[in-house]
Amino acid sequence: LVGKSFPRRQLTFLIESYAAGADTGTEMLQNDAEEGGYILEGQIELTVGEDVYQLGQGDSYYFDNNKPHRFRNTSEQICKIVSATTPANF
Repeated sequence: LVGKSFPRRQLTFLIESYAAGADTGTEMLQNDAEEGGYILEGQIELTVGEDVYQLGQGDSYYFDNNKPHRFRNTSEQICKIVSATTPANF
């Protein structure tokens, strides 16, 4: 059902790309959702609350977006991630 509108959808899928040195900003993100993802290529630093994780190709993550969080590519190569959030707030 490609191209159809789903006003009641509860899930969003994204393919995210972070260039070398890119991040989601200096302020930590926080919203009412759950998020999971899979690193397709490259590396990403994921901060959730006080915890910092270094993730690479083949790694996955899941967290409650109510916790302050941030993504940052500290490597010299692009990082690509497939992610999903629920509810669909993106």
